[in-house]
Amino acid sequence: MNRALLVGTLLATLLPAAGVAATKGTKTATPKTYVGESKPVGNGTVRTWVTVDAKGNPSAMGVTFSETTLLGLPMTLPKDDIGWESDLALPKEVKATPFDHVAFYWNPKGHIPDGIYNVSHFDIHFFMVPEPQRADITAMDRNLVKCFKLPEPDYIPAGYILPPQTEHRRMGVHWIDPTSHEFHGNDFTASLLVGSYDGEVNFIEPMITRAFLETRPDFTAEIKQPAAYAKTGYYPMSYSVRFDPEKHEYVVSLDGLTFREGRPQALVRE
Repeated sequence: MNRALLVGTLLATLLPAAGVAATKGTKTATPKTYVGESKPVGNGTVRTWVTVDAKGNPSAMGVTFSETTLLGLPMTLPKDDIGWESDLALPKEVKATPFDHVAFYWNPKGHIPDGIYNVSHFDIHFFMVPEPQRADITAMDRNLVKCFKLPEPDYIPAGYILPPQTEHRRMGVHWIDPTSHEFHGNDFTASLLVGSYDGEVNFIEPMITRAFLETRPDFTAEIKQPAAYAKTGYYPMSYSVRFDPEKHEYVVSLDGLTFREGRPQALVRE
């Protein structure tokens, strides 16, 4: 047999086998979702989760709750608050910095301002501080000084404003987007607020009415970004409210988590 032909035949035989062996020995990383704490709410349950990309970086996070969560909810108020709070830990397997935990809040009567937010709805707070620290936020007496110690303007999303009387225990003050649809003659369905306390942004808060959830929405909106971030971490570029008809579940998510370098306020002022 011709020597060149023999070499070519051997290579043709061995190379595919080598390729198969290499493929079998290589594991391709894929996105993965980790599930955090789950608690009963209404007649259903709510759980937290974080999705990481192929490199292990967080790409989305949120809460998922069963359709039956909308049933059996208390319509009376607790003795010490205007709503019912369930605190949920994020998955231990992944750090979703700057976020620490989620406070899933059911407001049976809504809250101020009347005529806008005084309808039954859920407030879903993605907090950037540990849950025990929130006990120090009383929003009363001397603590009001810390509530109204505001972050530098660069840390607040463009266009957001602070209305009066938005201070609340275990939270701080609430900033709103005045261009949101509910302030322009439309019914409140879903909106995104930002919170601050003691000079720092401490939560991002999607608010969603029960009536809107009952329509089984497929909704996504862009999140307005600040000029600077106090903490290094992954921040959402949009948020979504969706219904999964196969699993009979609602999903509220912070999407497009993007890495941002933190900049101390002193550096922003320079």
